[in-house]
Amino acid sequence: MGSLAVRSDVGGGSFSRPSRQAGMKRISNPLQDGSQHRPPLSVSREEAARMLGVSVDFFDEHIRPRLRIVYSGRRILVPVAELERWLGTNAASTTRRRAA
Repeated sequence: MGSLAVRSDVGGGSFSRPSRQAGMKRISNPLQDGSQHRPPLSVSREEAARMLGVSVDFFDEHIRPRLRIVYSGRRILVPVAELERWLGTNAASTTRRRAA
């Protein structure tokens, strides 16, 4: 299940179940063999809070209202790009001093 069979000759005729026959090449599925791991596009609110180093309660109260969220049924998805945007917008400059 870790590879796909691809026909190298695209002629007419009927299609049959892929097998290792003449004219067939095997290519691996990069998402199954782990050779090309892709980071997720979105995460749960629990994962988002963990990524930012805050509690879920703090995330829900202070950060989540400022993010664009994806609702899919009862599931709440936080786009990773939104977390990165929020961090970039709210990161304090190291040269700026806090008022004492």
